[in-house]
Amino acid sequence: MKEFILLLLLFLCTGKTFSQAGKTPKIKYGLEAMQNIQQLPLLFPNGVETKQFISYDPTGKNWDFHFLAAFSKYVDSTKVVNDSIIKEYVIFDEYGPGCLYRQQMNTWFEKFVKIDSVWHFKAGLNSNRADANIRYYFDNEEQPRIDMHLNDFFGGITKPFNEPLCFIDTMHRFSISYYPFQFQKRLKVTLRPNYKEFDKMVYRWYQYTYLAYPSDSAIVTWKGDANPGANVRDQWTKNGENPNDLNGCRKLVNNYEIKKNESKTIFEVNNQGSITGLKIFIKPYCQETFFNTNIKIYWDGDKKASVDLPLCYLFGGGAKDYSNTSGQVFQKSLTTLMFGFNKEEGSLYSYWPMPFWKSAKIVLENNSGVDLSNLTCEVLFKSSGILNYSVNKSGYFCAKRTTDSNNDSNGYRGVAFEEKGRGHVVGIMFYSDNYDMDGDEFTYIDDSKTPQIHGDGTEDDHNQGWGGDAYQKPLWGGVINGYQGGYRLYLNDCYIFNKNILITYEYSLANPKLKKDSKTDVTVFYYKSKNGGNLILTDEIDIGSNYSEKSHQYQIYNQTWNGITKDAYDGYERNLEFGTYTDDGRANKGFSKFSAAIDPANQGVKLRKRINRKGNGVQTAEVYVDGEKVKERPWHIATPSLSTGEGGKDDFDGWLDSDFEIPVSYTKSKNKITIEIKYVDSPQKKEINEFYYWVYSYNDNAMLISSSNKKLQK
Repeated sequence: MKEFILLLLLFLCTGKTFSQAGKTPKIKYGLEAMQNIQQLPLLFPNGVETKQFISYDPTGKNWDFHFLAAFSKYVDSTKVVNDSIIKEYVIFDEYGPGCLYRQQMNTWFEKFVKIDSVWHFKAGLNSNRADANIRYYFDNEEQPRIDMHLNDFFGGITKPFNEPLCFIDTMHRFSISYYPFQFQKRLKVTLRPNYKEFDKMVYRWYQYTYLAYPSDSAIVTWKGDANPGANVRDQWTKNGENPNDLNGCRKLVNNYEIKKNESKTIFEVNNQGSITGLKIFIKPYCQETFFNTNIKIYWDGDKKASVDLPLCYLFGGGAKDYSNTSGQVFQKSLTTLMFGFNKEEGSLYSYWPMPFWKSAKIVLENNSGVDLSNLTCEVLFKSSGILNYSVNKSGYFCAKRTTDSNNDSNGYRGVAFEEKGRGHVVGIMFYSDNYDMDGDEFTYIDDSKTPQIHGDGTEDDHNQGWGGDAYQKPLWGGVINGYQGGYRLYLNDCYIFNKNILITYEYSLANPKLKKDSKTDVTVFYYKSKNGGNLILTDEIDIGSNYSEKSHQYQIYNQTWNGITKDAYDGYERNLEFGTYTDDGRANKGFSKFSAAIDPANQGVKLRKRINRKGNGVQTAEVYVDGEKVKERPWHIATPSLSTGEGGKDDFDGWLDSDFEIPVSYTKSKNKITIEIKYVDSPQKKEINEFYYWVYSYNDNAMLISSSNKKLQK
């Protein structure tokens, strides 16, 4: 009771009553978003998507480094200069509005060399694999706004692309840039080689992660170094300090004794507010208390805890059940922008902003077999009179631990995270046992059969390469190396989901010694809406089916092909035939047109189609809704379209699901729309194809009306 009275007094000391509303946080983008930590709980507007361009092997056989078939998406128009032909290899091509937040590159690897019977890799800035200029074209401009050598752009020295936002590994294995590029109309990134045999060289990877915003979003295109991001750089140089805006914060400190097998509430308040910092000091700080004290966090009287973990897991620890690793983890300390632990101090901290609207409660359970003789809990919080989150536009902070192994029913992948509803993932901690780091990440969002995020190696997904090291950077690093205790914070490149999300990591076959008994232990940090999902399937159109085409008034003009295709979606090394379907479809170089049922209370529509990308990885179309062209953005698909593997003979996974977001201004109050998909010329095969369409409606009350799907489709 005394804790609650103290909290009540502290809330009143803000000078505002509970009924008075404080500042309402807003979602920003670019450098402003990177320093605006308080926006993390905010749910993204309908139609915002997380996307990624990446080099990966579409045969599923781990030849991710193939330059022409995996790295480059297509060759841009040849440039004739002094009677010579210059090619530019496109690695990123997206129509806006959008913001590119993360750029990870592995191009400096040269070759393996054998020293004293041990193979070592050789890498360096002089590698021919990195002898190219990287060029950034904004808003369809003919000349790039950035034209720099890869070494200069990613080297971490040249302003504004310098540390701490940019980093190159001391061994020149990989490099990272978190300098954001926003674009209103389009961003295209190419490589123009300086080395003659550039396109024949392998051992190169990259990952470019970005957010795509609805086409009516007011995003201002990057104009150069007008704002070098001084606030963000200052924040990152103070890694480990609380990055939240602490103005108006109040601090509560309490000491506890928690005997073994005892449970105790260490923080509780029954009013609206938000936690902006949590720090715990424990004595004794030993391996038993580190792994076997449990923390539970409850929001707004919910009987189910949103956080229910071994204590260290909330703060970056892990590998509790891996005897070869847990001792190493306990001996370490970890410092990131948002969480960490310090063995010397016996402390653990978390700076995730955590809003609540009725109550908050934190409970510790001592299952360690050791009495906690002294536990100090420090909580920083703000009342709603200082910072006022909207309950319908924000999510609860959650953390979930998932363990898996290749002895389960799947055997080809480990599930790292699965959730239903609406929200966004903001961080991950990855521990493993007997695991091969060549396993790719597969993240599926909102029922898509194509992973919106397809990785090319676990250490790459956590921002390193070639095994990596125990770097401890603000947003990425590793406790032991690049994948063992690897972490990545998705502060601005959040994984956004509106219906469900599934994150998996494949069990790779690259290392024959690790084929059996691979295990993963993953903690994911995320925000989730109390209202459930907000995306409902309202119609489906099966191209090639006479009944479906007729009932949706389907038309096609200038058809170039129709037939039946059997193919697979992105496959796993141990399951190359994953997602195999036989489907009939059509192709055209004119247009197709059909009607679709939508929810009349919709707040926008997501249109998804299945295409086949074999030999046709660049497909572009203009989209019309009831005769009105969707502003600015075409439906642009740029994906690998050639076979990789030795000799390019391996079977290719051709199915791909692609999404197109239609803003509510085109669909408001309608229960039916007519959609026209009009072909736009492409640099590859001169046609677009379609096999199946799914039509989803956004509605914040989707959970209440999901049972009416059949009625909507009539």
